[in-house]
Amino acid sequence: MQKKLIALAVAGLVSAPVFAQSNIQIYGVADAYMKYGDFMGDDAMGVDSGGLAGSRIGFRGEEDLGSGLKAVFLLEQGFNIDNGQSTAISGADSAQGGDDVFTRQAYVGLKGNFGQVALGRQYAPGYFTGEYDALLNAYVSPMSLLSNFTRLTITPNSAARWNNSVTYNGTFQSVSLSGIYSAGNRETDVKNGDDNNDDDKYGVSLKYDNGPLKIGGIYQGIKFSGSNKIAGVKADETQKEWLIGASYNFGMATLAGSYQQGRDVLGWNGLDIDLWQVGVIVPVGAGNIHVAYAQGDVDKADLLQDDVKPKSFTVAYTHALSKRTTGYVGYTKVDYDDLLWSEAGVLGNNLNGHAGTEKVDDTDLFYVGINHKF
Repeated sequence: MQKKLIALAVAGLVSAPVFAQSNIQIYGVADAYMKYGDFMGDDAMGVDSGGLAGSRIGFRGEEDLGSGLKAVFLLEQGFNIDNGQSTAISGADSAQGGDDVFTRQAYVGLKGNFGQVALGRQYAPGYFTGEYDALLNAYVSPMSLLSNFTRLTITPNSAARWNNSVTYNGTFQSVSLSGIYSAGNRETDVKNGDDNNDDDKYGVSLKYDNGPLKIGGIYQGIKFSGSNKIAGVKADETQKEWLIGASYNFGMATLAGSYQQGRDVLGWNGLDIDLWQVGVIVPVGAGNIHVAYAQGDVDKADLLQDDVKPKSFTVAYTHALSKRTTGYVGYTKVDYDDLLWSEAGVLGNNLNGHAGTEKVDDTDLFYVGINHKF
């Protein structure tokens, strides 16, 4: 009997951590599509990843700490389903060394009646603009394409994922509030004549969601360090951005749109960008027709030959094959308004072997794909 009691006690000690573990979920998106046409004038044909939403796999969980408080965590890795490769951390965020793991998100935090506070690599408020976009922030959305092309950070792309950040998110009935502060990639001061450690980012959003009406505003600031240079010239202004968006579901259709501005983009004084978009979602049986148009206005700011007004249009149809699987087909066009490849390079785009004096030709893409959530 004594040996049995000892064995039960040991078993209880061993199993206790198991019962104390978080409620862990594995989730993800597998999204692939066939494309045909031209991307910035170059032939584009084949299988690609993430037409409606980026392919990913993630792990999330929470543990009840009592008194309404919970510990939470999330680890999320993006991947390209067309070749099986993981997606890399892009831009300045990649300048840290080490392997790219959990490139979409990685955080741990606490949540309760007050909302959630978390630490890690996280989404800025500017990532969440899908409520005001008829293409729901899909890769083929005109708003997504143009905001990413013009290097705005209020965009549903990697520019709105920030390292070394602390976030707050809270929802109180119909109103939600979000805030973020990112310490950037250099957290230890090293003086070398330039204040190259000043790369902090910050953002807030306030949203109202009540029945058919959704409306919200977002503000973000991105500091650029003294070591940031464009064409050999210091670009150390703070990039300031704001967006206001709204949508209304009339039943027979949902109308959505937004307007946003970026000032001193990329830290360059006077590089100002305006972007507006409008669209409609029309339910048709088990599917939806999505139509959206967007137009930007990029000031030349001593970097470009003239002001540039890129435009984009998308029409698509999505069909719910099940609660988790959606088929889609569509067409997207982007007109870069005679922008030169050298100017596209200033905005951070890869020249893809083009001469700087060449004009960037249009994007014309047809695609058909499938998105599955698990």
